[in-house]
Amino acid sequence: MKTLAATGIASLLLLTSLWTLPAAGGAATAAPHSDKLKSSCSGKLDILLSNDDGFDQPGIVALQQALSQAKHRVVIAAPSKNASGSSASITFAPVTVKRVEANTYAIGASPASAVVLAVSALFPPQSPPDLLISGINKGANLGPATSISGTVGATTAALQIIDPPIPAIAISTDPLGPDFSEQQNREHLQSIAAFITRLVDKLQLEQCKSGLLLPQGLALNINYPPLSAEKIKGIVIKEQGQAPYFAIGYAPAKDKPNVFLPVFKQRKVKHDIAQSDTTAYHQGYITIVPLDGNYSSRDPAVKAFIEPLTLTLKP
Repeated sequence: MKTLAATGIASLLLLTSLWTLPAAGGAATAAPHSDKLKSSCSGKLDILLSNDDGFDQPGIVALQQALSQAKHRVVIAAPSKNASGSSASITFAPVTVKRVEANTYAIGASPASAVVLAVSALFPPQSPPDLLISGINKGANLGPATSISGTVGATTAALQIIDPPIPAIAISTDPLGPDFSEQQNREHLQSIAAFITRLVDKLQLEQCKSGLLLPQGLALNINYPPLSAEKIKGIVIKEQGQAPYFAIGYAPAKDKPNVFLPVFKQRKVKHDIAQSDTTAYHQGYITIVPLDGNYSSRDPAVKAFIEPLTLTLKP
């Protein structure tokens, strides 16, 4: 996904007050939005939760608990099983929906499909959710991982498929590590869920001023490092990094003929763009990348390269 050319947005400036250290920002923009958002700016939101890890995984459960405790109206509609790496794929086949409990649905489809299904069939027709939050994903979604992530893909569906678009947030983290207990990782997720709840509060303050939670057609891709709160350096607005920090391949299974298993390896990032989210994340910052779902390259040099090649082509 391409980032917005300009990241100076009034909503994003509010993020700096979530932390004691400064974050990047710029000029403010605003646009009209629905009467529903404006009238509910001081009330509680209808929030749709999804992910790509599965409807019952610890990250999405932590978000559900934190947002519900803040009195928001929360509905989970997420894949019935792990759907990592599914990007913004849509399931063009009959979809099974299981109501697990009140306001929790296990969807037999991709994350993007779960979002589209929830908005079109589970929410009342004239009352779509105010906000989609996708996560908390197990595994950071930085740089090149952004475009293949089902966590981020759910937000693409909210922006590009649903009309009118729904403001969206993707939130991801890495586990604290092999030497930390399950309880410590659970507390880590609870800290992130509390952070997202505070972010929603800040966005509501902006909504009361402009009628917007986020500028229309905008999602935020947030990555929270695997650190305790006191060790995090701050919050920064960055761009999607370009250097791969992982390699994916396939190798034959030892005990099953004609079966190949995915192989994932970490890579060291030596060089990346100056504003890389990958670099800042590994330096200990919470990174926020504004996304608009537009895969087009806006680089004039790319156009200058492609155009001469096509001049002599015939339809």
